[in-house]
Amino acid sequence: MTGNSEPIDGVLRRTVLKTGAGAAGALALSGCAAAEDHDEEDDYDGENDEGVEVDEPDGFEVEILQEHASFTDGVGATFEVTYDDADEPIVVDLEDASTVILAEATWEEGAESGWHRHPGMSIVRMVEGEIEHTMEDDCVPRTYSAGDAWIDPGHVHKADSEGGAFAHVTFLGIPDGEPATEWVEPVEC
Repeated sequence: MTGNSEPIDGVLRRTVLKTGAGAAGALALSGCAAAEDHDEEDDYDGENDEGVEVDEPDGFEVEILQEHASFTDGVGATFEVTYDDADEPIVVDLEDASTVILAEATWEEGAESGWHRHPGMSIVRMVEGEIEHTMEDDCVPRTYSAGDAWIDPGHVHKADSEGGAFAHVTFLGIPDGEPATEWVEPVEC
């Protein structure tokens, strides 16, 4: 995965989000692999592979509903996310988007996800509640509520909720055998 920050003319945020939400829905209905209970939070041990202390989730849980499934054909994807409050869009270019993981994310009241990233990208569909998503790139908090769909480009970020929330998540381009979420050192925003 490469996360370029160059504009691509002619793509509107609403179009990208509608396309992403449609793709997430289609993938969720396809039943790509047998469901296995797996909790991303169980993989957290307070340190990354290099022994550096990383941020800790509190009241935030990602349950993997379906582990890695591969498309039978080669799949690449490019997404552009243009935020209303940003000068430049974020472009996510997945040269290999051939794997998909389906998950549910749950935020308890007052939950903090901790700073983390995904080695691919994700399409998120808010089902209940509201979250505040902040990326390391610009430290701008953006709010997403029930009924919203949004793209997580795989950059370092956090997603917190004061009142609790629930979402469906489709991860794309996570290398087979790797976890969908990697916690990182806290970011100063």
